[in-house]
Amino acid sequence: MKAGVRADDHGRPGGTGFVRTTPGTRLAAIILFGLGATALTMAVAQRASMDPGLPLIFWCEIGVGLGALTISGWVWALRPREMATRLFALSGLATLAFTFAAATFAGGAVEPRSLAIAMIWLNAIGASGFGLTMIWLFLVYPVRLPHWPWITAACAVSVTAFTVLSRGGYLPAWATIHLLTVIEMAAIALAIIGQLLATRRAPRDRAIAVWFGLSVLFGAGGFITLNALPQVLGMPVVIKAGYAFMFFLLIYIGVAAGLRQYRLFELGEWAFRILFYVVGSLALVALDVALVGLLSVGPGMALGLSLLAVGFLYLPLRDALARRFTSRPGLSEQEIFREVVALAFQPVQQDRPGQWQQLLTRLFDPLEIRTASDAGDQPEIREDGLELVVPSVSGIPATSLRYPWAGRSLFGAAHVRTAQHLLQLMAHADASRDAYDRGVAEERGRIARDMHDNIGAQLLGALHSRDDERKNSMIRETLTDLRDIINNASHGTPTLDETLADLRVETAERLDSVDIALDWSNSSDEAAPLPAAAAHALRSVVREAVSNAIRHSGASHIRIRIERLAGRLTLVIEDDGHGFDAAAVVAGNGLANMRGRISGLGGELSFSSLEPGSRLVAAFRAGDNQGLEA
Repeated sequence: MKAGVRADDHGRPGGTGFVRTTPGTRLAAIILFGLGATALTMAVAQRASMDPGLPLIFWCEIGVGLGALTISGWVWALRPREMATRLFALSGLATLAFTFAAATFAGGAVEPRSLAIAMIWLNAIGASGFGLTMIWLFLVYPVRLPHWPWITAACAVSVTAFTVLSRGGYLPAWATIHLLTVIEMAAIALAIIGQLLATRRAPRDRAIAVWFGLSVLFGAGGFITLNALPQVLGMPVVIKAGYAFMFFLLIYIGVAAGLRQYRLFELGEWAFRILFYVVGSLALVALDVALVGLLSVGPGMALGLSLLAVGFLYLPLRDALARRFTSRPGLSEQEIFREVVALAFQPVQQDRPGQWQQLLTRLFDPLEIRTASDAGDQPEIREDGLELVVPSVSGIPATSLRYPWAGRSLFGAAHVRTAQHLLQLMAHADASRDAYDRGVAEERGRIARDMHDNIGAQLLGALHSRDDERKNSMIRETLTDLRDIINNASHGTPTLDETLADLRVETAERLDSVDIALDWSNSSDEAAPLPAAAAHALRSVVREAVSNAIRHSGASHIRIRIERLAGRLTLVIEDDGHGFDAAAVVAGNGLANMRGRISGLGGELSFSSLEPGSRLVAAFRAGDNQGLEA
């Protein structure tokens, strides 16, 4: 047999199977279904009030009919334009027809005779119609079998002719409706086998065919085995037809359970919420009618008791059923956030892919999880819900998840949104980690620069100091500066004059210890506070330049000029040493640190060679309340 094909929204092959119904169409179908079920419930209550002595078999038959109508109508109301759901709804109507027709005989003979004949015909039409509808349904769902229109037409003609001729007395006595139902059951079994063969390479469709097929085989097959087949063979029935009808509920209960596990008819968990509300409404109406009709309770009192019963009995039961059918193990928002943050800040990068897969496993519990090589930019559902592909994020390879929740369900749109949310969280956490790493690197760089520029220069000055008391004082000051560097602290906000006064004394002592004369001039016209960053840069540049002059220039005289006008500070340092070749000079840590500090303040640093000596010029913003403004 050739493989079948999936049907699109209008019954054409090759579609996705999802129905694009408008909200208005779906709402109208749900309202129609609810009104019909409510009317039938009220009719049953009215019938019971007229004859309180109805036997138990009556209620069994009525319960089966209403149950079949409720579940099949529910499915159809949610997908009203799909062929499979229409056929399923027809099967529910057919079940309602033959069960209600049979229930009319539960209290004894039916009068007038014309009504009895009509009920007999209704029972026959309903029974044969159920079988025909199920054959048709399995010819098109979950995949379209080859030549299904011709097979359906042939079955329809045969079943209709057999039903009319049998009930009209034109066939032998053994050609009863029971024989027709047995033949139809065999045809249903053949159609199920055809679906199993057609879906052998489509795991999701095959799972649907197995589940739905078993529900029908056990449901309709149970009735055939215990009631119809014995009558065809001339044997006593094992169980009365009214009670054997209960097996038909297995079909509809199986479909309701299969919706959660296999998304039969493309319905998801949201369908259960609609069913629960519809059932609650029906229960309220039925109880109100029963109290008024059977117990003669006043309308106001009956409505109050009905609301009380539904509120205290049905609503807790509804919540328990909702948790049972729609809830799945997973992680809360807080747990997901903690897991993602821990993963993003994982110190060992090689462990991140494994931890990412563990997180996805805790969320979706797949039977199979592996690296994917053909992922896109967004999470994607494949194989009709069997697989979810999560794209690469933060250096973690793309991941394929198959058979979620230990193979008991399928992926849906909500799970795609969960994966997208997870990816966004991971990207944000990873960006935060990168910012943290950059901050750590910058802080380490700052400490390294300060250690090189300030601590090194101060210790060098202490080393060359001839005064032991001054040497000890400089070492103590160096320790204080070292603590400030580590803690990134500052002692208030000194003015430019205070900063220059301390720096001039320090520089003079350093140069005096190596017999280098100092010419210091300050032409600043402002006494406002000097921003901490500018003061730090000024000290570092002066200390590093003086250290270089002491070690390399061979100078006997150094001239330092500081000028601050309109918030802009200019520093010029000149010496009379042997100078340098500006084209051949190689910048070490000291020159790089000076350039980094000045450029960080939006300024410029330049070096030039003199005859004799060298010159350093640094200019940057250092105005009031301007911080690091360039």
